[in-house]
Amino acid sequence: MNNRGFTIVEILLVIVVIGILATVSVVAYRGAQNKANDTAVQADLKNFGKRIEAFKIETGAYPSSADFTATLGIKFSKGAYGVDSQGYNARYCRNTTNDTYVMVSNSKSGNYFMVQTGAVVSSTASTDGYGVCSLVGVASTNPNPNGYSVGGWAAWVK
Repeated sequence: MNNRGFTIVEILLVIVVIGILATVSVVAYRGAQNKANDTAVQADLKNFGKRIEAFKIETGAYPSSADFTATLGIKFSKGAYGVDSQGYNARYCRNTTNDTYVMVSNSKSGNYFMVQTGAVVSSTASTDGYGVCSLVGVASTNPNPNGYSVGGWAAWVK
């Protein structure tokens, strides 16, 4: 008698191998997805910095967040952003005394990035509230929903 088929051990071995391959694939996919989100946030912030520098050349000063809606027409890759611990997607702060600004955003990956007074976008530690404005020397201003929206995006983000 010639029995054909697989033993239970062979079937279990195949299931274990498939599980390992699936796990490796998911981890690799998440890594690629996080990298794509980080790249999108960095590109958005570079564009933001260029637009703000152009605004300054035209008007002589960096914009307040109220100026964003009417003049900058900024576009962000909204799907790439996460929210900080207070529910914000992005924080902008401007110091009118020394004419500097900072924009801090975070990616869905959990990494934070910033653009600061024409500087190249860089990664930064998580920064909320007073910490954002302190990056440009303003210690007593907590960025408020003027220009941001809790759990979503403000009207000036296209």
